[in-house]
Amino acid sequence: MLSICVDLFHYTKIFMNRYHLLPALTSLFHVIFSSCSPVAIVLEHQPEFAEKYYENKIRSIGEIIKKEPENFDLLKEGVEGFTMYAFGFLMEKADRAIINNYSTGVRLQEMAHQYFVDAIDFGERGINLKYNDYQKWIAGEIGNIGLEPVNIDIALFYWTAAAYGGAVSSSQGDPEWVIKLPRVGLLLNEVMKKDSLWNNGAALVAMITYTMNNPEIAGESEKLARQYFDTAVNVSNGMDLGPYIAIAESVSKLNQNRNEFIQLLNQALDIDINSNPDLRLANIISRKRAEWLLANVDEFFY
Repeated sequence: MLSICVDLFHYTKIFMNRYHLLPALTSLFHVIFSSCSPVAIVLEHQPEFAEKYYENKIRSIGEIIKKEPENFDLLKEGVEGFTMYAFGFLMEKADRAIINNYSTGVRLQEMAHQYFVDAIDFGERGINLKYNDYQKWIAGEIGNIGLEPVNIDIALFYWTAAAYGGAVSSSQGDPEWVIKLPRVGLLLNEVMKKDSLWNNGAALVAMITYTMNNPEIAGESEKLARQYFDTAVNVSNGMDLGPYIAIAESVSKLNQNRNEFIQLLNQALDIDINSNPDLRLANIISRKRAEWLLANVDEFFY
């Protein structure tokens, strides 16, 4: 159980860990409170301050990594921080901007893409420090990487998968990145094999979106995505908005099932965001996303 007075950075890690990949929406802030003010106040009322603060924070991490390129802890912090910033601020803003100003949305995606590329570099350098055969494994040359069932290694694989997912999503269809989509699956499946319920089912939610974007299982993708959805809902006891938004954006929108899309988002909005303190910040951000999707539903269905 996390205290409401802890560093907000740790709260935002919970949120990003709970979210899906390719639709790319998260939010994160790194603020240390001098009193026990709810973190939700900063999220809801000072997002511009939070974004600038975090942007400066990750730039600092990047500069330190240049000086200590083989520092495992810094590389892990780098892949997390760069990925969260690109997803939580740049890609989220791109989603909104692209509806009314396509060029602005594309520019934001391009900015996010470079952060994702840097995050992949950090993540893979960190993995290489502990797993000598990683490059052969990620390239499909060997079938087993031997991921250790420890949280720090599982987290590194997860965040590297998230960075790859973001890079593919923000590449605007660049074949150089599209062909790397299977790497998202390799990394996520390794996490799932070691601990499918890790971090409250983070990989399960990510797999909803990955499955729907995997052409190799096109005939089974929706069935599998719905299975991941059901499991993710059960893991959170129905208290996490994330799976509902993931399935709505990945499946309902693709199928042009407007009624299901609206139903799922309304189910998400009916969840009591105060019922699970560990999910509260994540659910506040998810609720904002659900509200925005519902307000713009005509943009997604034809």
